[in-house]
Amino acid sequence: MSRSTVYQFCIAAAALLLFLPTSQVHLFDWDEINFAEAAREMIVTGDYLTVTIDYQPFWEKPPLFIWMQVLSMKVFGITEFAARLPNVLCGIATLLALFNIGKRIYNVEFARIWVLAYLGTLLPQFYFMSGIIDPVYNLFIFLALYNVYEYFRGDRARNLLYAAILAGLAVLTKGPVAVLLLVAIILIYSLATGIWRKSLRIFTSKMGWLSLLVFLVVCSLYYGTEFIRHGPTFFTEFIDYHLRLLQTSEASHGQPFYYHFFVLLIGCLPTSILMFGGFKNIGQDGALEINFAKLMVVMFCVVLLIFSIVETKIIHYSSLCYFPLTFLAARYIYNVAYRKMKQRMNLHIVMLCLSGLFALLLVMLPNIMANVERLIPYIKDPFAVANLSADVEWSWIDGFGGLLYFLSLVVFVFLLSKRRFAVAYTTLLIGTALGINISLRAVVPKVELITQHAAIEFYKSLQGKDCYIEVLGFKSYAHYYYAKKPIPSEGAPKTKLDLLEGPLDKTAYFSVKNVDAEQYRRHPNLEELYERNGFVFFRRSPDK
Repeated sequence: MSRSTVYQFCIAAAALLLFLPTSQVHLFDWDEINFAEAAREMIVTGDYLTVTIDYQPFWEKPPLFIWMQVLSMKVFGITEFAARLPNVLCGIATLLALFNIGKRIYNVEFARIWVLAYLGTLLPQFYFMSGIIDPVYNLFIFLALYNVYEYFRGDRARNLLYAAILAGLAVLTKGPVAVLLLVAIILIYSLATGIWRKSLRIFTSKMGWLSLLVFLVVCSLYYGTEFIRHGPTFFTEFIDYHLRLLQTSEASHGQPFYYHFFVLLIGCLPTSILMFGGFKNIGQDGALEINFAKLMVVMFCVVLLIFSIVETKIIHYSSLCYFPLTFLAARYIYNVAYRKMKQRMNLHIVMLCLSGLFALLLVMLPNIMANVERLIPYIKDPFAVANLSADVEWSWIDGFGGLLYFLSLVVFVFLLSKRRFAVAYTTLLIGTALGINISLRAVVPKVELITQHAAIEFYKSLQGKDCYIEVLGFKSYAHYYYAKKPIPSEGAPKTKLDLLEGPLDKTAYFSVKNVDAEQYRRHPNLEELYERNGFVFFRRSPDK
């Protein structure tokens, strides 16, 4: 068995251990529950072509990832594990892809470093443990770009076809923004490397037209079918939604221009600092390595700029940057460890300071949260204050991941002083990977208990009851999924106002945040049941 095969087996096994859920933490509102609910409704209705939420057409997202969740739920049941399993498998596939591409561009040593750089950061790990679309979508985009790169490098027609298929799958996963990203990255890369004439020849060659046809065929598996079934209304709604994301702060997700810079800086430590050493070429770099590095730089800049410009900013919108960010960090590490490039002490100092503060925060978090009553006088949001009153037990052991993270920084400094660069960086990245994973498994379940557990337990208590369930004053998908809402009957109330004031044939239950509860306490049709951790629950009895 070759060394490369052994590495790949170890990568797959490590990814499975790191990403596989060990506890059934409730899915988080909105995005996790949103997609899982769409998958659940497909199973309930038996209609696997139409994406619905509350059994109404949901044009915002195409169905590929939701189909993956459906398959998982068919095997493992409608559970949190099943909803998150596609991303566990995607995490394994992503790390294996990084290893094989890194080995092709450089060698096995670089490939190993790139995988560790990706694992040793917070946000990539967290998303592989989640049930959101982006990890699968990002993998399709990245592999499509890699195949375009291989086409430009070797003029291999099959790579263009692979890129077309992967681009089509990306569109089926998250929508036409994939085309915008791919075209922008390829265009700028072509100009930066002086191969724009070759890229233009794609559109005049038979293989270029065949690849375009393949791309359209893949996309038409969903979009063409929906157009036939629903007519132009489908496209109107779909395009309108994506334009709103570009032009307005959809769903209260407006953030300043620098938002994603900050997210990547903190969320991808320590590699977010080390990446700056990877922009520089050295004498030992070949054309293959330099051109791929240019592609990664262009990819990083285009994605970051586009999602900094759009009005709607959500933390995972910049997640496609994780590929080039970790590549550039791995490039710097490899050049220092194996090519004797002079290390940049300024980067190490900044990285150690920021990563050290982050590690100490993880260590101190249990103590801070165990004494959260000291913070409450400084918090102005009554809902947040009520959230923090949740009965959650914090222990010093919850900070062990942060301690491991910090110790890896200390050992890194010691090994660096001994000029054992390869061992130093390997220790750093393995230590941060394990520290992050332990911290996520300790902290995330407690965050769920604080932020949404009270509401979800209420919804779960209504499973199987012949009743209506709705939220008032805020947007949520949790009540659909966790109450296992059935298909509405023909005469069911259509709006929240109907449930509040119209004729009612069975009991209706409502969830309200405490900041909005007073107006509903005064409502003549509602009876308050109880209040817990910022959520107030009401009931309206049916007409007699």
